[in-house]
Amino acid sequence: MNALTAALDRHLASRGQNVTLRRRIGTGNTFVDLPIRARVSGYGTADLNSGVKVTDSAFIASPTPIVAAGAAWPGAAGGSQWPVIGDWLVVNGRQRAIAQVQPVVIGDAVVRIEGRISG
Repeated sequence: MNALTAALDRHLASRGQNVTLRRRIGTGNTFVDLPIRARVSGYGTADLNSGVKVTDSAFIASPTPIVAAGAAWPGAAGGSQWPVIGDWLVVNGRQRAIAQVQPVVIGDAVVRIEGRISG
């Protein structure tokens, strides 16, 4: 783990919240869930001009729990190790669709994951 990710992990431990990263297995109602910490926040009015809805939220998550999960994430669901459009974050018991996501890479390492959730 690099220093940037370690700093993010400390920040999320004190200012983040528990959420669940979720991916569907196949087409049924079976999912792979991974508990993580994330910073979830609303958007300002200036952001609403770019197609962002007032009900959307931004999130920042660390790659640390995803890497630590190893083969358990995404497990039987397969696909990318990192969250993708079509995955969900369960926030305060509410399943919200990942509408935009970008792993932030510095050098060869993902140091954080930023995105937008809707629903």
